[in-house]
Amino acid sequence: LMVRLGAIDSPPKTPTILGFECAGEIEAVGEEVEGFKVGDRVVALPEFRAWSELVAVPTKYVYHIPEEMTFQDAAAIVMNYLVAYILIFDLVSLREGKSMLLHSVGGGVVSDTWRRWWQIRPNTWRQGWE
Repeated sequence: LMVRLGAIDSPPKTPTILGFECAGEIEAVGEEVEGFKVGDRVVALPEFRAWSELVAVPTKYVYHIPEEMTFQDAAAIVMNYLVAYILIFDLVSLREGKSMLLHSVGGGVVSDTWRRWWQIRPNTWRQGWE
């Protein structure tokens, strides 16, 4: 959707396989890969190609997920945090002295935006129409 809307700075050349996030089990690892092994449950950001049957992803974009988490939940959480990061630092450019209104904090993206902002600027909470 983001590619079709023109919201990607460097869209892939067509034809291409789309998809930003994926989750599953590792089927193979490179000789110099550390921290991951065949069978590990992971979520990854392959920069397109996520809708492939298999993807090769640099380890800096691969994260372990707990056994009790579904692959669907893992992929959704990663996208929530990615969108939250883009909102805070790219679109809003939130810095010292700036404000941000978070409306309807119960949603995934907004609640993750709140968590991320709270890590950066604790004790900045206001509630209601103060």
